[in-house]
Amino acid sequence: MSTTALCISAMLLIIPIAISIKEKLHIAKELIVASIRAVIQLVILGFILHFIFDLNSPWILILFVLVIIVNASWNTIGRASKIMHNVFWISFIAIFIGTALPLIVIVAAGAIKFTGNELIPIAGMLANNGLIAINLAYQNLDRSFVREYGTIECKLSLGASPKLASKSAVQESIKLAIVPTIDSVKTYGLVSIPGMMSGLIISGVDPLQAIKFQLLVVFIHTTATIMSALIATYLSYKQFFNNRDQLIGSMLDENEE
Repeated sequence: MSTTALCISAMLLIIPIAISIKEKLHIAKELIVASIRAVIQLVILGFILHFIFDLNSPWILILFVLVIIVNASWNTIGRASKIMHNVFWISFIAIFIGTALPLIVIVAAGAIKFTGNELIPIAGMLANNGLIAINLAYQNLDRSFVREYGTIECKLSLGASPKLASKSAVQESIKLAIVPTIDSVKTYGLVSIPGMMSGLIISGVDPLQAIKFQLLVVFIHTTATIMSALIATYLSYKQFFNNRDQLIGSMLDENEE
């Protein structure tokens, strides 16, 4: 693809910008800033990846994957409830396990090689899916505890442990966090051709071979999403209780504000 062709395709953004201005959606500025940021960030990433691929050092690859996980973890902080603490470390543990375990398995199985051009893109996909799932889990966990505040308090008063009393809230949070992933997987091949498969087909890879790689991604990113959401939620829910296993009442006031 030529730079000229890319610039011409970028002009398509004029359409949503014009619609935003005409309909007073107030997203034109945000869209322009986001597009400029994407260009700058991807260009920088391109140079960094070019450098890493040339070095071809296992330690540099591991370090770069860690940087991806740290960045993903940092971007979950703003979605957590105000009463939660150690959000970064909880997210880091969840995303690290959700990313590292599938990577280890597929590298050990020989599905991908331990090289930059194969490891880094997949690590980025897994960490990003973990990030999205955790953000949804945090938001849903906060809403669930507020909505079921009375029910949970009632269960606690009858002698239930915090884990038992908040079981339905925790389960609902995890379920709502992973439903988008499951729904998207259901439509693969019927409604959409997934990104990796599309890219491979465009680059000339046989469709059947492209399907194998896409199924690999489906298996590992679904695993990463569920694991990340599950770990983050179970490491977080106890923060809605104080040291005496009582619900923290301030969460209601914060949500009313």
